[in-house]
Amino acid sequence: MEQIRGLYRLVVTVTCLVCLGFNVSMCSGSDSDPFIKTYVSSSLPSHDGLVQSLSASEWDSLVIQSKVPVIVVFIAKDCAECGSLMPELEFLDSEYEYMLKFYTVDTDEELELAKDYRIEYHPITIVFKGGEEKERVLGYYPQMLGQLANKYL
Repeated sequence: MEQIRGLYRLVVTVTCLVCLGFNVSMCSGSDSDPFIKTYVSSSLPSHDGLVQSLSASEWDSLVIQSKVPVIVVFIAKDCAECGSLMPELEFLDSEYEYMLKFYTVDTDEELELAKDYRIEYHPITIVFKGGEEKERVLGYYPQMLGQLANKYL
């Protein structure tokens, strides 16, 4: 399992480096490549192994009204640590698929949510259970995600 996780992280890292190497519209989700666009735009659940990024319009139905605990990581585009959390977040999202939900919120795009939850630093992880905030962790601690998941099951 650890070898698979290591290989997965390697693939994600190489993919990110390749994408960053292209200074073209491919990685920004332009109409020129719909396959790439589906991974960049995640307004609907895609069941592709990627953690869904939430918008304000989805917040109540997917977080506040959720029947299972929800872990939300508030991220920003210029936050290197935020990107480093993604492989672990994606792994845990698939491991806890029906017991717990993981989401991200891009605070560059969702300014109102960032303001409502007083997000001033990145990454910030917030656990919601029964529609209420239960715990908040500031900073980059990949191992903490699994600990939070187990704590709130």
